Amino acid sequence: DWGHAGVLSVGSTQRRLSFLVVVLCYSRRLYVEFTLGQAMEQFLGALQRALEYFGAVPGRVMVDNMKTAVLSHPLGLPAVYHPRFLEFAAHYGFEPRACGVRQPQAKGRVENAVRYVRGSFLNGLELSSLSAVNGAARTWLDTVANLRMHRETQQKPIEMFEAERAALRPLNPAPCDTGLMRPIRVSSRCRVSVDANRYSVP
Repeated sequence: DWGHAGVLSVGSTQRRLSFLVVVLCYSRRLYVEFTLGQAMEQFLGALQRALEYFGAVPGRVMVDNMKTAVLSHPLGLPAVYHPRFLEFAAHYGFEPRACGVRQPQAKGRVENAVRYVRGSFLNGLELSSLSAVNGAARTWLDTVANLRMHRETQQKPIEMFEAERAALRPLNPAPCDTGLMRPIRVSSRCRVSVDANRYSVP
């Protein structure tokens, strides 16, 4: 699930800072990554790095009904998944599963984790740069979040992960291409505009 962390200064502009939280169901082992958007390339890239962080892949990945994963999910009917998300799922060998429509309790573990990131990691943190925030987040994951006594399980996520690891699938060693892919029109001045930046092209 996505959370918001205010804004970050990037050059002369202010960018909205988001973070993707991924939680393993049994152990509650946590991964968080901060991004400057919630587009497909940020979603798939962060999810890929979460799987690399865990070093394994669960059989099912439950997602919110975000447009980067779920194109539509009519009430009482199966979800229609985004083709790129389905390609990503096939590459890593997991079954995508969308939360029920208007059923926030179905993803309570990750909802609680979003609040935990805000209340623990982000509380009082000065946001200097994206790389600094992500570096601090990785240190926090390894020294605080995954070593704490979890309130619900009363065990440490990193210790429970040892038992969970046996039920997870091996990670595909070849990374999936999560880059931005869309047609762009070149201007009469031989420039393209991507993510509010202009680049010259031959």
